[in-house]
Amino acid sequence: MAPAPAIPVPQNRLGAWLRLMRASNAPTVVSGALLGAGVGAAAAPGGAPPVGLMLWVAAACTAIYLSGMVMNDYFDQAVDRRQRPTRPLVSGEVSEHAALLMAMLLLACGVVVLSVASPPTLPWTLLLVSAVMAYNLLHQSPLAGPPLMAVCRGLVPTLAAIACAPGQRPDWDLVGYFALPLAVYTLAVSIVARHEVEDGAADLVGSGLRPSIGVGLAAVSLAMPFGAVAMGALGMPPRGSLLGYVAILMVAMGVLLRGLLLLVQPARGPAGVMTWIAGMSLMDAAGLLLLGQSWLAAAAVGCAVIARLLQRRIAGS
Repeated sequence: MAPAPAIPVPQNRLGAWLRLMRASNAPTVVSGALLGAGVGAAAAPGGAPPVGLMLWVAAACTAIYLSGMVMNDYFDQAVDRRQRPTRPLVSGEVSEHAALLMAMLLLACGVVVLSVASPPTLPWTLLLVSAVMAYNLLHQSPLAGPPLMAVCRGLVPTLAAIACAPGQRPDWDLVGYFALPLAVYTLAVSIVARHEVEDGAADLVGSGLRPSIGVGLAAVSLAMPFGAVAMGALGMPPRGSLLGYVAILMVAMGVLLRGLLLLVQPARGPAGVMTWIAGMSLMDAAGLLLLGQSWLAAAAVGCAVIARLLQRRIAGS
């Protein structure tokens, strides 16, 4: 039997590293940190989050995210050799040792920065690191993978809320109202994304069951932050902010439907998943409008736009 033809290895090393880190999705981590900063600032009505601290937290959480993505491919090499042979590690664009070293360096940087910038976040930082490691070891499990990814994403605004709250004591009710919906949305994305790695799952996607579950969870999560207003944990926002909240929700639903149309098409699943991932930043923007942080909401919308632009060049799924 003739040997299989060798897979050509592109020479763009920087591009390989960016794909390995899923760098195109990193803006959605930043917007999650902005949301958490807004939640933290809400503990002092009318207050604004400390900009410097907010940026340090966003940078640290992004470093931990990038580390987790590198580790994901490191532990997934056996599967990728069969199903995704063009990924940077299995194609030889990035060496195993370099990838592992980079993952550890990014992880260490994230932990150190968070610990120095906001010592009270250390227990939560260690919980995030534990969740990242557990996800990378167990993400092939349909029962463990999606919930662990949801925990990772939900901890980002939680960490930022603790760091940016006055006295680093956030309103925990508000943390729940805004971090939990992000976790539920992430759970939805993880559920619909599993067909990329599960043998035979394409039939399930084609039947519409998996996307239906995902759309249902994602749609519910988009409106969940308004519960903070409905239950009196947060005052009614100004009319302009409320209209902006509704407008962003409508755009986010359009993003969900666009992603769904891609998901059910053969070979377009990754594009659909990336569309949904970018939608996380829109969800963050809507929440920030409810919190009265309009400038942070605008930045979160910018994160969504940047993520979509980057995803055209750097695969995020």
